[in-house]
This record gives sequence, C-alpha cells and structure tokens, in this order.
Amino acid sequence: MNIKRLVRNYFGFSKTQTNGFMVLTPLMFVLLFVPGIYRNVTEIEYNEFDSDKRQLDSLVGLWRNNMKPSLEKKVLPDVNIRLTFFEPNTATQEELMGVGLDQRLASRIYNYRTAGGSFKVKSDLKRIYGFPDSLYQVLEKYIQLPDELPQPKVKVAQPSEKPVKRERKLYSVEKESALELESFILDINKADSLELQKLRGIGPAYSSRIVKFRQLLGGFSSIDQVKEVFGITDSLYQSIAPQLRVDEAYQPVQININTATFKEINAHPYISYEQTKEIMNTKSKYGKFRSAEDLKRLSLFDSIQIVKLIPYLQFQ
Repeated sequence: MNIKRLVRNYFGFSKTQTNGFMVLTPLMFVLLFVPGIYRNVTEIEYNEFDSDKRQLDSLVGLWRNNMKPSLEKKVLPDVNIRLTFFEPNTATQEELMGVGLDQRLASRIYNYRTAGGSFKVKSDLKRIYGFPDSLYQVLEKYIQLPDELPQPKVKVAQPSEKPVKRERKLYSVEKESALELESFILDINKADSLELQKLRGIGPAYSSRIVKFRQLLGGFSSIDQVKEVFGITDSLYQSIAPQLRVDEAYQPVQININTATFKEINAHPYISYEQTKEIMNTKSKYGKFRSAEDLKRLSLFDSIQIVKLIPYLQFQ
C-alpha cells in the first residue's frame, strides 16, 4: 500500500491509474528479459549460414544457366530488317525473312511455290495464310510485281447505221463521265480536304480525318494506310484505292529517335505511351539506336510493328 501511495502522490494518478501502473510495470520488465533468459536456458545457436549460402548460390547458378537465355530471347527477338526490292516468285526463304517476314510465312510462301503456285500481282501475297495486312502495307512498294494485270482490249462493234444526234450525245456524255472518273488520280500526300471530297463516298468528315491522320503520321508511305483512318470500311477503301497514289520519291516526316523528346515520340500514332517509355529506358540503358537492327531491343514491338515504323524514324 505504501508503494501505491507513493506512486499516486508522485505522478498524481487516480486510484484506477495507480492499479494499472502497478500491473503493467512488472509485465514490461518480464517481456524485456524473458527472450534473453530463454536463449541462455535452451542454449540453441544457429550456425548453418554457410550451408544456406551454398544452396542459394546453386539456385542462382541454375537461374543464370537455364532461365536467363529464354528471357533474353523473348526481350530480344531475332529481327533482321532490310527493306529492299524482292520478287516473291524467286526469292529464297532467307531473302524473304530479310525483308521482315518471319520463318513461318517465308516457309509457307516457299511451299506454295513448290506446289506449283505463283504470284502474278502484288496483292496475291495476301492470300498466304497468316500474312498480316499491316506488313503488306509496308512491303507493297518493294514487291517486284505489277499492281494489277493488264485488262484485255475488247473490240466494240461499230453500228451499221449512224445514230441520231440525241442518242450520240447521251452516249458521249456517259463515256466522258466514266473516263473522267477513271483518270482522276490523287496524290494522297498532297491532296487537301476539298480535293479528297471529289472521291466517291468521301465527305467532309472522312476527308478531315484523312488529313488529320496524315499529319499525325508525317505522311503516308503506302495508300493502304488509308484503311487505318477511323470509319474507313474495307468496301469504301476498295472503291477509292484505284484513284489514290503515293509518289515513289516521297519521304515521310521522320523522328530522330535518339534526340526526340518523350512527347514527340508518343505523338506518333504507331507508338503507344508504354512503348515510348520503353524507348526512352532502352536509350538510357544501351545508348543511342544506331540502326533499325537496334530496335530488336524493344520487347513491346513485334517485327511487323517495327517494319511499319521504320519509314518514320531516323538513327542519327
């Protein structure tokens, strides 16, 4: 009781607080000293650190020997890209793989030729199973085949009697309109929105989207890229494609991948935000990109995406 009275007088505790203090104080001392007492009584020591270290070293060695090569293979796909002209009827499998085709596609083309098949026009390549349309868009200008087969000339029988003037005029107007439509060709990289609206099926909305997408890209490297414009259906594209062209000498606006800012790279429609981050991190880790071959360090890009992107990149 004397101890409780001293505690109450010294700390100014109430009766309840004093009782709690008297219980907790011995308990704290017990908790502080019991672990040491337990170790001294049981005399247990752990001395197997060397054994654990050897086991961890063996696990690390196993990971390096077996796991790391497979990861590197995934991060660094085998892509050998050389955009050169090729003839799909005579090119070897190695030459086909050299322009961006994977081994399976090159093998299918070779087997197709071996079975007696042949390619007469550029678009015949798209009949190969699994041939990506995006890859065809990039390679189209390098395929050494005609865009289409020449149309056979059809002889029109001359009427035995001279038609009346009214009928001849109607016939002439219809023919002139058809010929004017067939001869109307637009350079897709030079045409403005008003000129684009002369195409059948292209109104102000579509023409505005085409011009905007062209500005984001830096120019079209292939007319097939028009299909990537929002809202352009395949049937609409097929109807206007014969009236579009890309000048062979045209060079799209290019981004210097080594000096461009994050914002400039991410602004390109072919590069996502995550892919932009990977490009910046790869430059920081490995240094400058010296050629298209260095793009194989990018794990978020497949070979088809890289081939599409190459016309828009500089490596200076």
